[in-house]
Amino acid sequence: MTAGWKTWKGPQLQAIIRSGGREAVRDTANVILEASKQQVPHDEGTLQDSGIVVMAPGNHVGAAISYGGGSGTGHPIVPYAVRWHEEDANFQKGRKSNYLRDPVNQLGPKTYQRAMQKYIGSKLR
Repeated sequence: MTAGWKTWKGPQLQAIIRSGGREAVRDTANVILEASKQQVPHDEGTLQDSGIVVMAPGNHVGAAISYGGGSGTGHPIVPYAVRWHEEDANFQKGRKSNYLRDPVNQLGPKTYQRAMQKYIGSKLR
């Protein structure tokens, strides 16, 4: 006979998932940021250097990956950031538009899944 419901630790598991989710989102966002830096259009490096990960406040699970600077980022506003992300152009050095969207779609789900498995596995041992 299995232990079943007598050993159910739902609240403990929820806390592990919540804290692991925040860590997994942070780790995933940083992996995506580094991958996107290899694709972002590059002239003088201003746009590439403006890449930043901002975590959701408090204990909320979420993050934003941003290019283009602005208030609170420590980088000057790069007015062409959105345009270069959305429009095709003749970029050089293997750079391209959709420099953030493509890494999110290609790396995001699997990176997050591996990060959660690693975190939860380490807490349940």
